Amino acid sequence: MQENKLDWSKTQQLSIPQILLAVFGPSAVAFTGFHLVLPRMVAAGTPPLIAWPLVAGVMLAILVALALALLVRDARQSGVSLKTRLCLNRVSGRQWILYVALALLVLAGSALIQPMLPAIWQSIGFQPPSYYPFFLRGIDPAATPPDQLSPGLPLYHAYWMLPLMAIVLALNILAEDLYFRAWLLPKMSWMGKASWIVNGLLFAFYHTFQLWLLPILLLASFGFAFVVWHSKSVIPSLALHFVLNFLFGMLGMLGLILGVTAK
Repeated sequence: MQENKLDWSKTQQLSIPQILLAVFGPSAVAFTGFHLVLPRMVAAGTPPLIAWPLVAGVMLAILVALALALLVRDARQSGVSLKTRLCLNRVSGRQWILYVALALLVLAGSALIQPMLPAIWQSIGFQPPSYYPFFLRGIDPAATPPDQLSPGLPLYHAYWMLPLMAIVLALNILAEDLYFRAWLLPKMSWMGKASWIVNGLLFAFYHTFQLWLLPILLLASFGFAFVVWHSKSVIPSLALHFVLNFLFGMLGMLGLILGVTAK
């Protein structure tokens, strides 16, 4: 085994029950937080845009810590550096072009699907929970009055929201890429080429707490899993995840704070 590159086939592999536990254990914790703790906080008067990042931030921080602990243990057991076990391998320029093109396809597909979601929900008689923030409920901020986007919390000039959302989004990116891709995906390599497909599928259904976004989740899940599997590196996934989730999310929030998207 070369020190600068992890041989995935020689890492300790997980059985199907272990993989399911690794995915749906954290999912059960997240479901409890978002569907038991979060609605109680909102019912007690905490605005969703404050309650959601607080609940999400705590759970994501725990998942990041768990991922790092598992990766440190794996590095020691495999006799490689932590950097190697983190799958922080360089990728070629040609690979970057492929991954950026794939990210643009995922972004375009998500943009096409997003407007269709409310109609799909209405057709099956479903509405996302009102205690979730607007950006997880398919609400168009450009077509909705600001007071309906965040009841009880005026967003105009609320600049303090930016660091709060930045911390949660950063934790989200680290938790998903370190736990599900850097740690879990190599342990599924016994499945061969199907490993990234199964990983992407399981990651999408990990989101039991917001399955109403499943069409978009599947696109992103397969895209990120393929990138890590193909490159054997988590660096492109982290970078693309940052651009797609962090940058666009923060720009959207900044637009609301500045009143740019106010109706």
